[in-house]
Amino acid sequence: MLAALAAVMVMAPGAFAQGTSGAILGTVTDSTGALVPDAKVTALNLDTNAERAGATDALGAFRFQALPIGNYQVAIERPGFSKYVQGPITLTVNQQAELRVTLQVGAVAETVQVSADAPLLNTTTAEVGVRFDERRISELPLTPNRNVLQLALSVAGVSQRAEGQSEFTAGGVAFSVNGMRTRSNNFMIDGQDSNDPSVAGLTQQINNPDIVAEFRLITNQFSPEFGRAAGSVVNIVTKSGTNSYHGSAFWFHNDNHLNSRNNQDKALVSGQPKFAAAPFRIENQFGGTVGGPVLKDRTFFFGSLQRWTDRQLGSGTTINGVPTEAGRQLLQSLAGSRPQVQALLKFLPPAQSPLNLTAPLTVGGRSERIPLGSLSGATSVKFDDWQWSGRGDHRLSGRHQLGGRYLYDNRLSSGSGQATPAGLTNIVPSRRQALTFYLTSTPSPSVVNEFRASWQRFSSTTTAADPSSESIPSIEIPELGLTGFNAATTRTAIGLGVNLPQFRFNNTYQLQNTTSWIRGAHAIKFGLDFRRIDVKSFFFPTIRGLLRYPTLQRFVDDNAEAANINKPLPGGQAIQYYEWDDYFLFIGDEWRALPPDADLWAALGGLWQRPEQPAADEPADHRRRQRRPALRPVSGAQAGRQQSSAALRLQLGAARILLRPARPAHRRRQAGVPRRLLAHQRLRLHQHRAQRGQLLPLRGRHQQQQPGQRLHRAAEPGPHRP
Repeated sequence: MLAALAAVMVMAPGAFAQGTSGAILGTVTDSTGALVPDAKVTALNLDTNAERAGATDALGAFRFQALPIGNYQVAIERPGFSKYVQGPITLTVNQQAELRVTLQVGAVAETVQVSADAPLLNTTTAEVGVRFDERRISELPLTPNRNVLQLALSVAGVSQRAEGQSEFTAGGVAFSVNGMRTRSNNFMIDGQDSNDPSVAGLTQQINNPDIVAEFRLITNQFSPEFGRAAGSVVNIVTKSGTNSYHGSAFWFHNDNHLNSRNNQDKALVSGQPKFAAAPFRIENQFGGTVGGPVLKDRTFFFGSLQRWTDRQLGSGTTINGVPTEAGRQLLQSLAGSRPQVQALLKFLPPAQSPLNLTAPLTVGGRSERIPLGSLSGATSVKFDDWQWSGRGDHRLSGRHQLGGRYLYDNRLSSGSGQATPAGLTNIVPSRRQALTFYLTSTPSPSVVNEFRASWQRFSSTTTAADPSSESIPSIEIPELGLTGFNAATTRTAIGLGVNLPQFRFNNTYQLQNTTSWIRGAHAIKFGLDFRRIDVKSFFFPTIRGLLRYPTLQRFVDDNAEAANINKPLPGGQAIQYYEWDDYFLFIGDEWRALPPDADLWAALGGLWQRPEQPAADEPADHRRRQRRPALRPVSGAQAGRQQSSAALRLQLGAARILLRPARPAHRRRQAGVPRRLLAHQRLRLHQHRAQRGQLLPLRGRHQQQQPGQRLHRAAEPGPHRP
């Protein structure tokens, strides 16, 4: 909903390089310092024998744009001079490897061999960042789970999480750069967008660093093509095959003998620590990679496979105040026919150890003291994950190269979350997929074009181990030690947490095209990036309701101090559908002065981006959801007619852009709003089957609950109502 145009001019060259490539440039002179035009220049990839040819211009300068990262050898020939060869030159992501070449007078058959890399000091861009190559990635510790994002935590200006900021970001590692928000980072894998559209962070987790050729973190002075976020740009490039076969095999092991106890493990239960030693755990990560040629010098492959398993005994919270077996019998005899008491006896097991505590209770003139004790729980945490990848690269001709890459991550986690009482632990299946195809074309030595089409999908569902826990609201009774409403390890209330169950499915479709054009002293680069994001989400906190009773007496009397429910308004729905389009356009021009002032650079760049506001779609029963862009161009006459209903107009030059008016009330999705529960309202989850003993509302007037008034009755058997 916002269009922005920014231009920056600096007296240093801009980094208008491909997100997965680099550039080799330089100036050729003779021994007297005179410029050498029309010299033949060749850049040879030593890994694949791919060759890029060109020539020096009238200023003796040459430049090869959009070269895949790898090891190169540069050869320069000119009649009357000895042939000049320099290499290997290790080209990295976004690097502009600058060479200063001096040709010596001699026969063409003579060769001057220079075994040197390009200077490591970056003197050609204003970009500030850190690069991790294959060796550093393999040698640095990536604890605890070999997530490649752990590399970012070793960079200056990066902190794992800033105080007061949310830790709910995807990717497994939340970090802040230069004081920005943890959600202000931009993530790319092989040039493909990999940002979670809901909570930000890296969508496609990589826990096998052996597939990464380079990890680059840019913390300042981004080039115009890197928009979206102001914190940092994380650029990950995966490995590809070469003319030689190469691979790796690994096995990482962790178990309880290598770990120590945490504070919850040391907590006393009946005067003894909960665990005398570190709880049981066995974790293994094993797999390998392999790559090589299919057709030498033309077709290459690379693949990886990793299996990751983790078995551990998790810690649970101890509840002090749970009725003992004798206390449960008293409750049953006093108020066992009441639905709320039936729910308590069903979902709360008896105390394991008695305490010198009781809770007073009076029902029908009969007074008793309910014996209370402590209840401790632990859970068996299981995690299973398969990660694999495949990549292919094929050189169609000297001017065209085609390739593709696929990443797959399928995991199942169970046993996490609330351990006490039993049955409330989480079951979370999730799957991540990322596919990209690219075509790089060099129609002339001065023009390079890269087209990329990508697709990414994320799916995740979170439910409870015991589905029947969804049949009642979240019920808290602090006197019995039952507290907390959000699903968490520290929660002890009965009924599933108000933020569960939930699920989300994302699809991101992306088209990119980038063109690099060398014209004289100018290196011009421009491109576009189009993204369509589809989200199907169910996240409706408190849709089943929340009840809080300070004491057991008020619980039995059904006299709640807090009773909330959050349901869709009439015409609304619980499952939400979103669809939006993002557009990014950029252009950059890098100019370099003539020798001997070749160190003087100027760069001008502009970025226009239009991130569309997500719009909820039509109800779920529409098989084909209409696509409505948030911004659409209109003519002047149309703008005049629609002015009364327009929310905003933006005028850029002679073009006029109109923001789509809000949908009419009868077609607009209504969001759920929390409100105080009334006596006639229901507290139950819409399920595929009815539950006997469910808590349903008493019929009555639209009035707020009064002290001592019953809020629920037992559900009668009958047909299911959605």
